[in-house]
Amino acid sequence: MVFTFSIHSITNAQIVKNVEDDVGSFFTTGGDMATSFFQFKPSTQLGLAGSAALIGAGYSIDINVHDFAQRNISSFNDNLFSIDKVYGNGYTLIGIGGLYGYGILFNNEGVRKLGLQTIEAVGYAGIITSVLKSIVGRSRPYANEGKAHFRPFNVHAAYTSFPSGHSTVSFAVSTVLANNTDNIYLKILCYTASTLVVCSRIYHNAHWLSDTITGSAIGYFVGNFVTNHSMGNEKENKNYSLYLTPNSIGVLVSF
Repeated sequence: MVFTFSIHSITNAQIVKNVEDDVGSFFTTGGDMATSFFQFKPSTQLGLAGSAALIGAGYSIDINVHDFAQRNISSFNDNLFSIDKVYGNGYTLIGIGGLYGYGILFNNEGVRKLGLQTIEAVGYAGIITSVLKSIVGRSRPYANEGKAHFRPFNVHAAYTSFPSGHSTVSFAVSTVLANNTDNIYLKILCYTASTLVVCSRIYHNAHWLSDTITGSAIGYFVGNFVTNHSMGNEKENKNYSLYLTPNSIGVLVSF
């Protein structure tokens, strides 16, 4: 698979101006997101209610799903669920930073905007998840203290199970990427990858099912907010998108 991007000349002044604009955009997006929580739109309320129901359902079967995963340890599953070693963790952060850096250095507006969206989505979703982790203080499965053991206001790794950070990051990135393409196969690829990350966290005894559902919901809703905000809630007005051909994947920019 070959990644193809166009390159244009750019001056240092342009780089500085673009970065300044993007920093301003980052904080504007965050401010608008914070404000949106107090607007009580029907769509927001429905999303929160649906997420709460899913999290509650997940909590009710946390033990069952955990035990099922641990009974099915195999070399095949070890390989299948090794995806969390590269997606949803630090490598993902390096990747989106590189994506944005490419757009800045080579004056590629489409890649730059896509990189900025992923940075905004991961940044704000990550903040929400990190705060919840330390406040809730839920015990991880590997601590062997059960699904209902909590030590609030704790930053020890064994007590930062809720929500899942990998699930948050992977769904935030996948949602941004999926929203920037009309190719159904790319959309499926994005969400398949993030779903495998969710399963891998349970398989590796690092999270309960309800942890991963919560992290996924945070990443999904923040990713959607960021892309809708960036596109002015009118996707038909966007001037760039992901594309897929038999030999390449890239960003198409139109003017």
